[in-house]
Amino acid sequence: VVSTQSTGGNKSALAKEENEEVGEEDGVVSAIAGSVEGLDVEFEKDSTARYDAWVDVQEKYLLLHETKRKAITLRDITAEDLAEVDALYDADRYTDLEDKLIELNTVCPHNCEVLWRLARLKWINGRTFQNSHNHKTFHLAHTLALNAIEANPSSGDAHRWAAILGYHRATKDGGKAQIYNMEAMKYHLEKAIEINPNDHQAWTILGNWHFEVAEMTSTQRAYSKYYCGVEPPTSSYETAMECFVRSDSIQPWAQNSLFMAITHLRMGGREHALEEFKRLYTRTIVTMEDYRIRKLAHIFILKLTDPSLIDRIKDMTIGRQIEGYRLPIFWHNTRSSYYMDTPAEKIMHIYSKY
Repeated sequence: VVSTQSTGGNKSALAKEENEEVGEEDGVVSAIAGSVEGLDVEFEKDSTARYDAWVDVQEKYLLLHETKRKAITLRDITAEDLAEVDALYDADRYTDLEDKLIELNTVCPHNCEVLWRLARLKWINGRTFQNSHNHKTFHLAHTLALNAIEANPSSGDAHRWAAILGYHRATKDGGKAQIYNMEAMKYHLEKAIEINPNDHQAWTILGNWHFEVAEMTSTQRAYSKYYCGVEPPTSSYETAMECFVRSDSIQPWAQNSLFMAITHLRMGGREHALEEFKRLYTRTIVTMEDYRIRKLAHIFILKLTDPSLIDRIKDMTIGRQIEGYRLPIFWHNTRSSYYMDTPAEKIMHIYSKY
């Protein structure tokens, strides 16, 4: 009886806290709407014009030097050239890959297959730079992806990377840029899926787009509507789950499984989510992305199982030492890392080189 009463008391307390949070959020929304009401303000949609000149200058470095260009004969890109490029990418030989892509971009300018691969390489390089140069590199990579679409609008890979790089560029440009980029990102992902319905990566990223939209609070929606002048899109966890399930049916991969587990948790499927997190926690670690997913799964397992105080102390002491030995000896980039690394992972990246 005591247990039942305490549980009921906890539920009523939680309900009271939720009502207070909703009330506070409604107050913030009203304040946002009132602060811009009656104001004739024209918002600037792109404040990154200073990077355009830098991109124009950098594009000349994507060609061979003038002295070498004289000995080059223009030709079409062959399947053997692309196979060699993909083999270098799979082997993480990014310096050789850049040299080969610059050579191909010189002998066959404005080729879609070369441009989106150059954009992907610039994204990989940009993730290791400091914030200022990191921003400029993402700007250049996004421009290359858009140029690839201009060269061949029917390339699903170009559309997928335009969506990915648009997200990274908008993240660096600020909150307004992220709002303006939402519909563009969705368009490119849907276009990539229309061109290639079996693109499991595009399905996963589209599912994550729907998940993030479903996660938007009323305060964020008010900011988008009143300050940015953009009516925010709507979606649901069910729509996101459909995309994740479709991706999993095409080709299962760890990042998609992580998103599926988190979405199950949001939809109330606690047991199913916990089972998926435990499966992700026991995966073999090969790349830093595998290590990141394992850490996230471990955090969710602790939250869902509510371990005892002794187990928590063990995890904070012995457990962290054991996890340190699970780090990959060498840093390997992975095609599933579509989101920015945390500062701790950047430190691990530097540490793993020595």
